[in-house]
Amino acid sequence: MPTPLGLVRGLGSGKTGTDVFIRERISGLLLFFLVPYLMIALIPVFGEPYPVVLERIGSLWVGPPLIAFLLINATHMAMGMRVIIEDYVHARMLKYALLILNWAFSWGCALIAALAVIRIMFLVVRI
Repeated sequence: MPTPLGLVRGLGSGKTGTDVFIRERISGLLLFFLVPYLMIALIPVFGEPYPVVLERIGSLWVGPPLIAFLLINATHMAMGMRVIIEDYVHARMLKYALLILNWAFSWGCALIAALAVIRIMFLVVRI
């Protein structure tokens, strides 16, 4: 006969909830400041010729904040999806597969985009 303690044993705190909560809030706060800055910096180049856009993205005022945005956003997205997967997917193997795919997708997209921005920053010819 299962006892109430036996039913919940193994389902308790992983001792990481507070850490994830704080990291999500810090990344959200950083994004709160980066998004408006990048919008102000990049909206004026919509519709401009390709070299003008490359010059703006390659500048030191836009390139590094854009890379920071991409990496922080990937971290924020991965943490949020991890919490959703852990809370709502109960099949053990499916949960592990989704967690691996979440990590790979988040960091894969962020690294490809960051490498593209770095390439733009180093290949744009400065006069």
